[in-house]
Amino acid sequence: MALNFMYLLELIVKWIKGKKYERKDKFDPFAMDDIETPEDCEHVFLPLDSSEEYFACSQCGMVVKKEDLKDVNIFK
Repeated sequence: MALNFMYLLELIVKWIKGKKYERKDKFDPFAMDDIETPEDCEHVFLPLDSSEEYFACSQCGMVVKKEDLKDVNIFK
């Protein structure tokens, strides 16, 4: 309740001073530069749901079936 009052008070003060209030949180998910293409990605697959039948890469979003993933042992 007190936070809402402080927010309204801040808006009123900015309005009285003549400053226009603009929201600064303009997030555009499609403007992200760190999205990789599946060809260039070093895949880190995580399960999509509790059945663990489908996996998706956490970096590029590529979706594969569990049968299509091959076991790679880095210690061999």
